Amino acid sequence: MAKKSESPSGAALARVREVCHAFAGVEEKLSHGMPSFHVRGKMIVNFVDNHHGDGRLAVWCKCTFERQRELVAHAPAVYFVPPYVGVRGWLGINLNHESTDWIELAMIVEAGWLSVAPPKLARGEGANPVAKKPPPPPKRPMTSAKAARDGLARLTKICLALSDATVEADGIHATFHIGKKAFVYFLDNHHGDGAIVACVRGARTANASLVKKLPGRYTSPAYIGPRGWLGIRIDGKSVDWEEIGDRVAKSYAEVASKPKPHPKTSAKRAART
Repeated sequence: MAKKSESPSGAALARVREVCHAFAGVEEKLSHGMPSFHVRGKMIVNFVDNHHGDGRLAVWCKCTFERQRELVAHAPAVYFVPPYVGVRGWLGINLNHESTDWIELAMIVEAGWLSVAPPKLARGEGANPVAKKPPPPPKRPMTSAKAARDGLARLTKICLALSDATVEADGIHATFHIGKKAFVYFLDNHHGDGAIVACVRGARTANASLVKKLPGRYTSPAYIGPRGWLGIRIDGKSVDWEEIGDRVAKSYAEVASKPKPHPKTSAKRAART
């Protein structure tokens, strides 16, 4: 049997792991479902694959503002200012560009390592020996591509049965709008939570109660959960689509700028078919 070829993401991650684990004291963890590399609890590299649908296979590296500005200006197709951490001087590096310089990447990683490594570790004193090969990577949560496709198709049918509803795809996620306001999110393995969910608006107290009572069925999605969003898993063996249709309709009615006639009826009808 022919050996299955490695994906571009897997090949890039393997190479990043070799670079990072070449430095003493580096530990690998999962951060929002993606591998990140730390020295004594301080992150120096984060591996990202299509982060929020940006289409990039990249790393975010601890860097300085001066080096960040220099490289982004010199080669903007390869280097970029990443979200969240870019304002602290971190540098984004595209890994699948023909001009990507892996030697330069290793030098940037080394500079980041030196900036946080304790002096004794940087001098090689008291450090664990550097492994010849990277240790086994931590297990990354995965979801079923088929379950995601089927769930999104059924959720789309429910949402678009409502008047003036639209859908916007964002990588593996999707957002359903009425006007400019979102009333449902479809999230697949959002920040590595290993779940496929439909997110609807609801009262925060009621949402928290549901998540606590039935954690296998309901979730509090990252970032938006505290703002009144409830995640309903749609990747289980028994999904109550009528309940989802009812919650979708209520979420729609809550954000609609003008009352729409009988949203609950049309959403529940779509959920049953």
